Amino acid sequence: MDTKTQLLRTIRYNANQILVESRATTGALSNYDYLLNLSKRLDTISESIGWHNAKRQGWFTNEPVCNTVAQSIHKAMIALIPNTPVMDFDWAGEGEDLDQLCAKAYNILRACDEDGSAMGVCHKFNIFQTMCELQERLDEQWLTDLAND
Repeated sequence: MDTKTQLLRTIRYNANQILVESRATTGALSNYDYLLNLSKRLDTISESIGWHNAKRQGWFTNEPVCNTVAQSIHKAMIALIPNTPVMDFDWAGEGEDLDQLCAKAYNILRACDEDGSAMGVCHKFNIFQTMCELQERLDEQWLTDLAND
């Protein structure tokens, strides 16, 4: 088996596992084991793609496995990022993890020539972050109003 075939199998396996694990009930920000496995799988995919090498040589973007990777990662990340602000969200813990995972996903999606999906992940993360900041300001204002009454 040549190196390209072996790399494509590694990429396909990890992409499929990302999708399967993201659909499980344990696929959440509060599950550190899930986040760690997701991060490792994203690292394995990015190393296998070889980022700029694969894209420059055109061997990865022309493969059907590229679509599988893009869809799996996009679905997993969109499912992972909450839709609503989380009260007292742990930006130093879960927030850092989510930020790093979004960056990894963004880079892989860009390597797959899926700029729209990459921007979709970033956009949802930025909206979540903004909503959490707004919720925090509203809570502070509410507490200030209570104290002044």
